[in-house]
Order: sequence, then C-alpha cells, then structure tokens
Amino acid sequence: MSMKLFLSNLKLSRWGILAWGILIFLYGILTMYLYPTMTESSLDILGYINALPDAMKAAFGYEGIDFTNMTFTPEAFATLEFLVIWPLLIGIYGIFASISLAREAERGTLDLLLAQPVSRYKVLVSKFSVFIFAALMIAIASLLGLLIGALIINETVDTMSLALVLIEALLLVLSFASFTLLCSVIFLEPRKSLLVAGVFVGGSYIVNFMVPILNPSVSWLRNISLFYHYQPNEIVNNASLDWTSVSVYIGVSIVCFVAAMVIFQRRDLVT
Repeated sequence: MSMKLFLSNLKLSRWGILAWGILIFLYGILTMYLYPTMTESSLDILGYINALPDAMKAAFGYEGIDFTNMTFTPEAFATLEFLVIWPLLIGIYGIFASISLAREAERGTLDLLLAQPVSRYKVLVSKFSVFIFAALMIAIASLLGLLIGALIINETVDTMSLALVLIEALLLVLSFASFTLLCSVIFLEPRKSLLVAGVFVGGSYIVNFMVPILNPSVSWLRNISLFYHYQPNEIVNNASLDWTSVSVYIGVSIVCFVAAMVIFQRRDLVT
C-alpha cells in the first residue's frame, strides 16, 4: 500500500466519513434514549413483534427468536432498533465509496494516476484501505453512540456483546464493498457498477425474507443471501461471534478483492 495515496484518498473522503460518523453516532444515542420510553409503555412491544409473519421477522432480523421469553434489555433494544439495519445503512455508503475507481476511470483521472511511478495493486489497496478505515471509524462511532446513550439514561450495557455484533456487521459490509470493488474494475463505469452491486445487495436482502414464505423446497436459496448469516440477536444472547458467518464474510471479501486485483492488473483502461 502507498501511504501517500492512502492519505490523499482519505483527505478526499474525510467529509463523507465525518458526516456518516456523526449521523450514526447520533442515531446510536437516540436509540438508547428511546429505551426507557419503550419499557414504560403499556404496549406489549415484544408480543407484537412475536406475532409478526415469518417473512417480516426475517426481514428485520428477528427470525427464530421467541420474544415471549425475552428480557427487554438495553442490548436487546439496541439490536432490534439499530444493529439489525446497521449493515444495510453502512452498506449503502460502502457501495458508493467502492466505485471511486470507476469514477476516476470515467473522468480520465485514473490514467493520470497510473502514469505516475506507482503499481496498480498499490492504487487498488490504497483506495480500498480508505473504505476499511472509514467503516471502522463509523463502527466505533456507532458503539460510542450506544454507550453514551446508555449513560444518559443511567443504564448499563454489555459493551462486549454490542462490539461483537458490530464486528460481524462490519465484515458483512466489507463483503458488499469488496463485491462492488470487483464490479468497479470490471465495468470501469459508475452506473453499471452501482446497478450490479445494488441488485446484488438488494437481491440478497429480499431473498432472505422472501424465501420463508415460499415453498420449503427452495429454502436452500437463503444460503446464498449474505444477510441470512447475520444474526445479531444470537450474538447478543450468546456473547460470542458466529464463526460460520465470519468465515463466509471473510471468504467473500478475500475472493472478490483478489479477483478485483487480478482483473485490474490486466485491465485495459480504454472504455
């Protein structure tokens, strides 16, 4: 990796990283701030969630959870209201951030960059490292938001459980970003890259909650959905990572990134 390129790209992305970090930080605080309101409500929130159709439970990451016996802890509330949708929110940022190579190719600035004495793989690694750094900072901001929100309402939370959920969510987002990067070097066009990556992420999300309402014979299709492997509630309950999910996300990320590097090394930049 070229540290000069990394810092240069980081400087270009700093305002986007700052904006996303602040928004997700405030969202975390707001989530915890609402916790007392929900616990003091006369509504049977958990009973209502438990009565939802299976497809809706899967869509919100609630599948397989018996809410009738569940304690409505701050961690559980943070999971239901914040951590379940975190990968989808940050995944959007990851998709747009990972097409920067295609944007530069379209503008003609990538040719100028590669004319410098720097290898292609360093360009690719430096650019993607900026996203990894950004996603990590956003994850830290998320955790800080939840912890500060808990302090505001005088509640204690299991910091380790929340951190483990964010680690797995971060790996899920990384796999989406790696796939988008692969699309970026294949097409070298932002619109095509966004379209394919968007269909992949959106399709993965839809497959996860549509399959349960279809014929049981096609239940195996859920295994191809990356969202299927993300179960934040189980991580909070068990206080441990699901290593199968971790392996899937790391494997997808490595395969897509290596493929992107090989293609970019051989890619004719004339589009």
